[in-house]
Amino acid sequence: MLLTIVQPNYLAGENPAEKNRQYIIEQMKNAPENGIILFPEYSNCGGVSDPEEERKCLPFAKEILDAASRTAKEKRCILSVNVLEEKNGKIKNSTYLFGKKGEQVFVYYKQHLPLSEINLGVEAGNGEGEKCQCICDYEGIRFAFLCCYDVYFNEQIEHIAKYKPDVILIPGMQRGERADILTAQAKMIAFRCNAYTAKSSFSMMNDEKGGCSMIIGPDGKIIKNMGSEVGSFTADIDLSYKYMRPAGFGQGLIRNDDFINNGLCRKAFE
Repeated sequence: MLLTIVQPNYLAGENPAEKNRQYIIEQMKNAPENGIILFPEYSNCGGVSDPEEERKCLPFAKEILDAASRTAKEKRCILSVNVLEEKNGKIKNSTYLFGKKGEQVFVYYKQHLPLSEINLGVEAGNGEGEKCQCICDYEGIRFAFLCCYDVYFNEQIEHIAKYKPDVILIPGMQRGERADILTAQAKMIAFRCNAYTAKSSFSMMNDEKGGCSMIIGPDGKIIKNMGSEVGSFTADIDLSYKYMRPAGFGQGLIRNDDFINNGLCRKAFE
């Protein structure tokens, strides 16, 4: 199956969010057919960091989501896009998955919030006291979701690993993080969960920080790291592939995630 990641430029200057929305929608028009395509975090308000300006962009979530649904149907693809939106009177960081008929398959609400989102009034996860829902199955593919700041937290990565996903989708921005850290995070997640990991972010036009939209194989090998490139990249992946390794020196092969699972000592570290 084709897996595509999109990396826009983190625009500055006049009307960055509007220019970003236009770019995202244009990239949707160019999406490959019958594949999976992932767009970055805040697709309706990328380039904006002022809280008041972010709030002004909330209504444009519908424009992005409508375009995503339309594209998924026209291209018969599986499309994931993240928006900052107002929903039932609350601000949510929402990652949508649309199916091949344009239908809404799943919504993941970002669980771990940085200070900027807390100050903005974003509500974490599914609501107070509710369990995090970050796994869904569609057309025989098990998807898992992390969003930007989520990747720092092993609690969610370990939760995802239990469900043996095929593809992990990570929309993000991480504008100030070092490129080597971003790469290490994605490789570790793919290796631990034995799953293809796709990350879509914004290029900061700087090879030292930000950017690094990438596709990583279940064995932790980098299929493509876009670095500071602007545009998109498509890889043809085999979703049945899992990384197998010796269960120990001279022993038979085992799935890498099970090799780790079998050695967990949860009670010793509770």
